[in-house]
Amino acid sequence: MPRLLSLDAFRGFVILAMIWVNYIAGMPGIPYWLEHSSARADGITLPDLVFPAFLFIVGIAIPLALNREQGRFSAALMGRLLWRAGSLMVAGVVLANAYRYDASAALLPRAVYFMLFYAAMILLWRQSAQRGAAFWAGLALMLLLLVSFRGELNAEFSSVHLQHTWWGILGMIGWAYLLCSVVYVTVDGKPPLLMAALVLLIVLYLAGTSGMLPLPQALNDFVNVPQVLGSTSANVLAGTLVGTLFLRRAPQAAAGAVPAELPPAALHRRRIVLMAAFAIALFGAGMLLRPLHGINKIQATEAYTLVCSGLVLALFLLFYVLIDVLQWRAWSALLMPAGANALFAYIAPDLWEQLAALLHLPRFWWPFLASGGVPGLLNAAAMSMAMMGLTVLANRAGLRLKF
Repeated sequence: MPRLLSLDAFRGFVILAMIWVNYIAGMPGIPYWLEHSSARADGITLPDLVFPAFLFIVGIAIPLALNREQGRFSAALMGRLLWRAGSLMVAGVVLANAYRYDASAALLPRAVYFMLFYAAMILLWRQSAQRGAAFWAGLALMLLLLVSFRGELNAEFSSVHLQHTWWGILGMIGWAYLLCSVVYVTVDGKPPLLMAALVLLIVLYLAGTSGMLPLPQALNDFVNVPQVLGSTSANVLAGTLVGTLFLRRAPQAAAGAVPAELPPAALHRRRIVLMAAFAIALFGAGMLLRPLHGINKIQATEAYTLVCSGLVLALFLLFYVLIDVLQWRAWSALLMPAGANALFAYIAPDLWEQLAALLHLPRFWWPFLASGGVPGLLNAAAMSMAMMGLTVLANRAGLRLKF
């Protein structure tokens, strides 16, 4: 099956957007639509679309990676799924604890600790046909770092050791990836059953938040079932439905079949129609459900999930038309390196910050952080491009990561 280049470019675009909005977060003098919406908001801003876009991309990739399983579970498959999800969960918890790292009580200075943490991630996630000495060294280093962590106590954390209070961004992706992968293999990738599962995940959020579904408090403390296994996973499963349109074995989409034997032009037309219809349906369903809980990112409401999924799908459809249908690809060359090495691009900004702290470099690269405004936005854009360049260098050095 030819590689879906539009997915690589779209993934690179989302990574670039993520880096930029992270740099401008909290910056003074910027438009409100570039700020993250508040915890009580009923609506979204541009940064609020980044996480749903990540989730949607994870979903699209699931059928492309698991189609050959054809409904067959195996110990090897479950091992791979658990390793990938577990790796993201562990990384998510460490990064969620990072802000409280207490260098005075810990074994290592902060910059050294997190440089070693990213080194362990690279050794564990580096693409390789075999798990050699580097992998096992990375695993030993990661275990040592997990045990040696010490953090300050506050209202959120009651232990100086690594503590789970929430799973962090990566951990939430891990949970949603695991659940949706299991669902996909269980129903053998049949889109009507995937659509039914998508509806059930939205119902799970509604029932869980309304109290109609009594859940043990210990379970909700461990993983927020309505948000993580409900609405967040629904975001991934929406992407999974779209991913079935690109398989060789003529999948059944919500509006009909997409026969693999159709000529390319007909396949493109069918996919465009189905994706456009699904995007409209997702957005419309979200707006219909909006009166229940509003469109709220912090609460991961059902309307937020569906509206964002519809918007993200519409944007991905544009990438698909430009890159795979019209084959206008030259403009996407900047995005492809990050799209092909998204995990490294994700950690690149903090990896640079920790390296600079370790080398005691003055922050000459960030002169407009405090002043913000247009210079700050341009400064953030320049730094975002620098991180894309760092990813290119990592690619050339063979540091391609795959969890």
